[in-house]
Amino acid sequence: MTADTSGAGRYEEARAVHENDGVADRCALIEAAGRCFAELGYDKTTEAVIAESAGRSVTDFRRHFRSTKDAFHAVAAAVFEKFLEAQRTAVPPDADPRTVLGAATAAFIDTVYSVGRLFTVIEARAAVDPVVGEQLSQAHTRILARYTRFIEGLDEAGIARPCAEAAQLARKLSDAQWRGAAHLIGASPDEQRRFIVEMTAAAERFIGFDCDTELVERPAC
Repeated sequence: MTADTSGAGRYEEARAVHENDGVADRCALIEAAGRCFAELGYDKTTEAVIAESAGRSVTDFRRHFRSTKDAFHAVAAAVFEKFLEAQRTAVPPDADPRTVLGAATAAFIDTVYSVGRLFTVIEARAAVDPVVGEQLSQAHTRILARYTRFIEGLDEAGIARPCAEAAQLARKLSDAQWRGAAHLIGASPDEQRRFIVEMTAAAERFIGFDCDTELVERPAC
């Protein structure tokens, strides 16, 4: 005799729909929270403000987050994941290293443009919130580690001649890209694109495709 599992099947289907709705609600709240923190700052962003921006209720908010502070931690984690994802740019496995470098540089800088002023709020909170400070430290360490391994791989393969020790060079390049891009948040698309081209060319030189001796940072706008 075959057991009737239709009831169980309907239960599993309903549970899956409920879980998917819950994920969608959480994502909507995180996205809305990011907008609110960027526009209003940390202190003026409340549970009610986030819920309204997401088109949800405060009750919905409290199903996913214990407090505004908890929501901010989720926002910061999502932002840091964007920067890590920028280094996973899909390129063919046999792509020219310059293509890989150009794609990764553009993705990183575009992430700065897209995150915008929110990162300033995150940096400020990192100074007073140990959780955000640890999130920032871990993300920075992982980003630099990947960039360092990329440079070391080119050096070991004899493809490039880095102009400095790999870890030091990775830090200087990523810092220059971040600071320059941060000054161009809200600038015209042409100016933003031009900066990506400039930083890609600079990275090629300093990594050793066309070796130079000094890393010159873009001045503040």
